[in-house]
Amino acid sequence: MTYDVVVIGGGPGGYVSAIRMGQLGLKIALVEKAKLGGVCLHWGCVPTKALYAATRLVARAKEAPAYGIAFGEPRIELERLTTWKEGVVRRLTDGIASLLKANAVTVIEAEGRLAGPGRVALSSGETLEARRIVLATGSSPVEVPGFCFSDPAVWSSDKALALSEVPERLLVIGGGVIGLELATIYRRLGSAVTVIELLQEILPGIDLGRRGLSLLRRSLAAQGIDVHLEAAAESLAATADGAVVRARSGESFAADRVLLAVGRRPNSLGIGLETVGVAADRRGFVLVDEHLETSAPGVFAIGDLVPGPMLAHKASAEGLKLAAWFAGEETALDYSLIPQAIFTDPEVALVGLSEESARGAGHEVAVGRFPYASLGKALGMNEPEGFFQVVAERKTGRLLGAQIVGAEASDLISEAAVAVENGLTVAAIADAVHPHPTLPEGLKEAAENALGRAIHTANR
Repeated sequence: MTYDVVVIGGGPGGYVSAIRMGQLGLKIALVEKAKLGGVCLHWGCVPTKALYAATRLVARAKEAPAYGIAFGEPRIELERLTTWKEGVVRRLTDGIASLLKANAVTVIEAEGRLAGPGRVALSSGETLEARRIVLATGSSPVEVPGFCFSDPAVWSSDKALALSEVPERLLVIGGGVIGLELATIYRRLGSAVTVIELLQEILPGIDLGRRGLSLLRRSLAAQGIDVHLEAAAESLAATADGAVVRARSGESFAADRVLLAVGRRPNSLGIGLETVGVAADRRGFVLVDEHLETSAPGVFAIGDLVPGPMLAHKASAEGLKLAAWFAGEETALDYSLIPQAIFTDPEVALVGLSEESARGAGHEVAVGRFPYASLGKALGMNEPEGFFQVVAERKTGRLLGAQIVGAEASDLISEAAVAVENGLTVAAIADAVHPHPTLPEGLKEAAENALGRAIHTANR
């Protein structure tokens, strides 16, 4: 069978690009060996956020006496929680399948690999031909020496999200996004959680300012999550009392389960790159040009398979960019402006440059902040911890970046993302009337503060 485009991988990059290409009238085949939606939908973003929301109820119940409302001790029924989480995933999976069908995308349930120019070999024994091939095979959790996922004591993020048990003691190796999000969930479920991080700070690689990092560390400690920095895990031993992890510093950490969350690697092995001469770097990332084309003409790659932030919305944006290119339209995608949301407690969200990065890049900046503690809506929600921060170019007022640490930060960052993407000024945000009392007022107030005309906080 011959197609205009064959997409290998049905995650948020693959299925989004396939749908858009179908809308553009191209004949598309989408090859997926496991489940539509990929890691994000089944073993990542969606189940994590569903469990984050569900377990937030446990934390809120404990806070209820502050309102004068009393509940009994929450009882967690793990099997029902798992069923609910899987129901959310299934509903979204079914929706993707319907959308693919509605846009005339042929979905093929098989493993696909490159088999020469314009050819994709399927595990079923068939071969597809296409003018263009898109690789969207995603990524997988990384193992490190001494810690293997085949060991029942060692969990990957996939295993942690399966909710097979709530360990009494959970040790998380890796203080990045995945490690801290799962640490938050399991602490709410009742585990005693310890996080060890190789580097000097949590959330390595995330451009969160010192103020945000400090607030998050304090909050993790207040929740009972024990964080150890500059602690390199070296060995794992089984004892009568569970697993013991020894660190290079000489410290030992006892646990019933060990969650290994040290990063992810691109799924570039075994997909036939060598059959067409697709180049990859030493880490396995496929190299692409500005049009997402690999070193092999007619073969393109998107998502976690290529360099850049490993984010579902980044993969989707690349899929849309690629579809537009196939239709003869060139669209820009500035990776430095892709927002990120981290589901810790409090939530963290950021877009563009931090204050430190902006200054380091040579910008003369104006910074505005506003605390959650001064927001009527936040106080009414009993969510006083956190702040809004905007960073603008002093001379022009152009918004360079924003950071929000606090309740619902993941939802609040989008207004700033639109402003940064479109080169708007802080005055544009400050002058827009925001409804009261709401949380988005905090961004307006931070913008007012950057302009030196704040009403509800002292001007800087």
